[in-house]
Amino acid sequence: MNSTEPSALVALSDELAAAVARVAPSLVYVDGSPRRDATGVVWSARTIVTVDHVLDRDDDLEIVLEGGRRVAATLAGRDPSTDLAVLHAAVDLPVAPRGARGDLAAGHIVLAAGRDEDGRLGASFGVVSALDGPWRTWRGGAVDRLIRPDLSMYPGFSGGPLLDAAGRVIGLNTSGLSRRTALTIPAQTIDRVAGQLESRGSVARAYLGVALQDVRLPETLRAALGLDRRYAALVLDVAPGGPAEHAGLALGDVLLSVGGVPVEGAEDVQRALGGDSIGTRVALEILRGGTRGRVDAVIGERPGE
Repeated sequence: MNSTEPSALVALSDELAAAVARVAPSLVYVDGSPRRDATGVVWSARTIVTVDHVLDRDDDLEIVLEGGRRVAATLAGRDPSTDLAVLHAAVDLPVAPRGARGDLAAGHIVLAAGRDEDGRLGASFGVVSALDGPWRTWRGGAVDRLIRPDLSMYPGFSGGPLLDAAGRVIGLNTSGLSRRTALTIPAQTIDRVAGQLESRGSVARAYLGVALQDVRLPETLRAALGLDRRYAALVLDVAPGGPAEHAGLALGDVLLSVGGVPVEGAEDVQRALGGDSIGTRVALEILRGGTRGRVDAVIGERPGE
């Protein structure tokens, strides 16, 4: 090899640096807490997405741009359940490049980036550690895909982007959804949640009005009723005036399916009731006194949201 030609390692290094430089103008430092540093990503000309857990206040927010310029920002809305928040900037800003590769796989090279309170850029390098399907956060928020990167998350990197090797945004990194590791909120989830926060300031949550507990179905009962599942959800409480009470659901009923979707635990009920189910009539298949039955409920919106 000609000694004057750059090695493959040097070429890769230059490409990764270029990938970070590509997104750099769209990254801001978010000044929303005296205790926690955070980054934000410009999602549209005056819209910045960041993570909710780094905001200690709703007012007197500022962002720091590339070069250290400080600009006022206002809170459009926040959703603790997905750890997302949307800010509006007082000026137009460069929108982050998106459209990351659709065939993302474990082992692909990824980058994390962030900006500090002086506007300086930082980055780290690693791979996609794990991918999985849709999941629910510990606060009940719906996330379209599990993305777990294996890279260093330095202080202030929460709210910053996970990038593919071309510098396109895959999603937002956060340390607020898991005590053990950083996770990435995918762009599809950001689009959905940010759209609701922009339009109404909050995210609509479907509400049935029951407290549930996973329950194992006896083998003899399963055989007698022809049930092909081992678990269901036992109704422990019914909220007064809620959709479940109006439908006639009672303490001690066992939920077998919601809208035709089998239920094998309380989490399955949450998954079956997306925000788009609010106001719709849904069939609840139940087990009451050893007999299968059905009630219909009109799904409501969780109070206070």
